[in-house]
Amino acid sequence: MSPLTTILTYIRDHPDEVTLEPFQYANVIRFGIDDQVDLPEVEKRFPDMRLHVIRIDPAYVSKHRNLLTGFYQQTEGKQKDGFQDVWITTAHLSDRQLYLVDLSFE
Repeated sequence: MSPLTTILTYIRDHPDEVTLEPFQYANVIRFGIDDQVDLPEVEKRFPDMRLHVIRIDPAYVSKHRNLLTGFYQQTEGKQKDGFQDVWITTAHLSDRQLYLVDLSFE
C-alpha cells in the first residue's frame, strides 16, 4: 500500500482517533491526527511547522476514486460534476502534537 493510501485509509478507518478540523473553505476537508500515531514517511510528508503541498497524481485519483469520494462527500461545497484534481497539504503541528492532513478538491 502506498504511503498516501495508508494515511488516507487510517483517517477513514479510525474516525474516533482523528479530529475533523473546522471547515474554512467549501472544497476542503481537514483532519488532525495525534503525532504519536505511526504513519509512513513522517519526515517527508509532515515537516515540522511547515506546509507540504502536492497535487495528487491524476492516475492515483482515478485508481482511488472511491476512497477520495468518501472524503469529498464530507466537504460543504460538493459540485454536481464531482472533482477532477485533489491537492493534499500536510504538516506536523508540533505545538499541538498533531499531524495535519488537508484535502482540497477541484
